[in-house]
Order: sequence, then C-alpha cells, then structure tokens
Amino acid sequence: MKGWKKRGGLGLMGLVMLAGAGCGHTMSETVRRQADTTIPFPQLRAHPDAYKDRTVILGGEIWQAHNVPEGTLVEVVHKPLDAYERPLFTDRTEGRFMALCNRYLDPAIYAKGREITVAGQVLGTRSGYIGELEYTYPLVSCLELHLWPQTVAVPPRYGPYPWGYWDSSWGDPWYWRPHRYPFWRPFHPYWW
Repeated sequence: MKGWKKRGGLGLMGLVMLAGAGCGHTMSETVRRQADTTIPFPQLRAHPDAYKDRTVILGGEIWQAHNVPEGTLVEVVHKPLDAYERPLFTDRTEGRFMALCNRYLDPAIYAKGREITVAGQVLGTRSGYIGELEYTYPLVSCLELHLWPQTVAVPPRYGPYPWGYWDSSWGDPWYWRPHRYPFWRPFHPYWW
C-alpha cells in the first residue's frame, strides 16, 4: 500500500510540473510563433525600414509615455530580455525604441522606470529628441503589451546574532545563552 501512495504522489507532482511548464512566457503562443527573434536590436535600430512589417518582441524601461492622436506613444530604453521575456536588471542597452499603442494608456501607470515588454510589428521610424540631440527611434506597434509589477528591494532581517537570520524563535527565552539548564530545552518544533 505504501508503494501506491508513493507512486501516486510522484504522479501528481509530475502533472503539476507539466502544467506549469508552459506558463513561463508573457506573450501569447501565436505572437511568439510570428516573432522574428533572430533580429539583433542594434541592427533593427540601424535599419528599421529593412525589417518593416516583421513581428518583434522587445523590452526595457519606460522613459516616458505620452498621448498622441493615434493613441499612446511609449518611449522605452531597450534592455535585453531573459528567457521569460522580462527585461534584465542591467545597465547595458543598445539604444531606445518607441511603441505606438492604438489605445489610451495612462502615463501615471506607464510611468518612467517601469519595466515593459512589447510585441508588435516594425512600423518604421519616428524622430524625436534625447535632450538636445535629435534621435531616430525604431517604431513598433503594440500587438501585445506586458507591464511588469514594480519590484521593491527588501533588506534582510537579522536575528540576535549577526550571523543569524531573523527567526520566530529569537524571542524564545531558551534561545539565549548562558542558561541555567544548558542541556535541557522544552520541545520546540523548529529544533527537530
């Protein structure tokens, strides 16, 4: 009987792993099949007209978003993407691009510094300025758009000793030493 329980648990664990295997990407399967992932961003930035009407998946940090008569124009500082299509936490960039979304996006939500991943077709170029420098942006439509949740750095909590992490047992009177009965402790679930 024990063998059946063990095999059943392994089978259930296998099903859970298979169910979660396809859930890693942010863009839909149809868009990922259409996307040309062989185009390096520096090449797209240098010759955007050569890749017109091709679907790409790009991401990075939003620099600014503003509304125009065609929809919302999002200026993005390009960052390389990881395996889950999330922008990497890095200072490396090969330039900027613009995403033209044909719907209204609130600039307070799509704010500066937020991470974004965009899947869309290359539309050509759009001119703009970075400071006083004129810049030609590759322009991409918004077939799919994913705004990543904001991440907050949380410092680790330390316990009574500098080498120990915070634990719920730090307030336990048996935790502190020296103690009157050094070899005897009451039962504590974390100690066994």
